[in-house]
Amino acid sequence: MPSLKPFLPAVILCAICLVTTGLLSLTFELTRAERMRQSEIAANANRFALFPDASGFTTLSLPDGAPDDLGEITRAEGDNGQALGYLFVASKRGYGGQVPAMVAIDTEGALVGVRVLTNSETPGLGKKVEQAAFTGQFVGKLADTLFALDTSNSQLQPLDAISGATISSRAVMEAVNAAIEGYLALDKEGQ
Repeated sequence: MPSLKPFLPAVILCAICLVTTGLLSLTFELTRAERMRQSEIAANANRFALFPDASGFTTLSLPDGAPDDLGEITRAEGDNGQALGYLFVASKRGYGGQVPAMVAIDTEGALVGVRVLTNSETPGLGKKVEQAAFTGQFVGKLADTLFALDTSNSQLQPLDAISGATISSRAVMEAVNAAIEGYLALDKEGQ
């Protein structure tokens, strides 16, 4: 009978790997609810930053004609349940990867604010798209016309890009444009 001694370390190592994988999976499942809760707290913090007078938020289904890169639509509601506006999350490709943005549009169709969410843009230049100096350009503009970095098209609203961070600026602008398209599609459905 051949000796099992040469295989014993491999068997022990496999057993250790199986136990470790099982414990990791168990930990993942046990913390799922808390991770979801923390994610919702962070999302609500961004929502309340854009609609501070809201008492709650209701997630809506994406309307027909909404852009594919529109992730979610949320209605901000006041104390008596009336709609204060809508929050759109859209993500576009920037220099360092996807650049998600949360865009707030009130019921009159004016942009209330833009928050650039967690991203991998270059520290320094690329991260400047998160600053109010850039995102403030959108505030107060009507959501009836898309934005453009190129001002040669007079049918689009002009936008100043951050010098040296044009790709990141374009990603945020395109995310805002996707939100505007989502708002217009939502408006057509009468929501």
